Amino acid sequence: ATLQRGTEFTGTMRSSSGSGGSSAGGPGGMAATAQPSFAPGKGVEEFRNYEDSARQAVVQRHYRLMREKQTVDFVRRMHKKYHAFDRCQMTVREAFDALKTYVDSSDPDSDLPNLEHMLQTAERIRKAGHPDWFQLTGLLHDMGKIMFLWGAAEDGQEGTAEGDQWALGGDTWVVGCKIP
Repeated sequence: ATLQRGTEFTGTMRSSSGSGGSSAGGPGGMAATAQPSFAPGKGVEEFRNYEDSARQAVVQRHYRLMREKQTVDFVRRMHKKYHAFDRCQMTVREAFDALKTYVDSSDPDSDLPNLEHMLQTAERIRKAGHPDWFQLTGLLHDMGKIMFLWGAAEDGQEGTAEGDQWALGGDTWVVGCKIP
């Protein structure tokens, strides 16, 4: 089954194979990309460039909207919208499949889908020799962005690369306080 943006699905989703088991490409059919999502040879000091990256306009707009629109009233509205936990029930694999279409507008370094970023993060943590729990954390760290399926542009939860995502990704801070 495929869950499309805006769907009010409340049942359990299963993969099209019905098993959710292993298939070509690794566990659950997920294939990690061996190719970097950035220009080969890019130096470490060139990452997290929030001043003049190729995605500068998108990233700058994202953070400006976050600062303008994330208010106490907005947080209360989102609590009411999401805290019933009634949007859907899905497996981790199904959530990964949905994140294949989501590109994070807060990231100045990559315009690849979030699933690729999550797989790359976990793999780099593994290659660095960190424990399994840390690798799992790297794999799942952006899972909450799945909210784009039920979001809207006015709520900062649009799933397009240049869309309004100010409520889904980027830095967070306490609302209701003056920003230093």
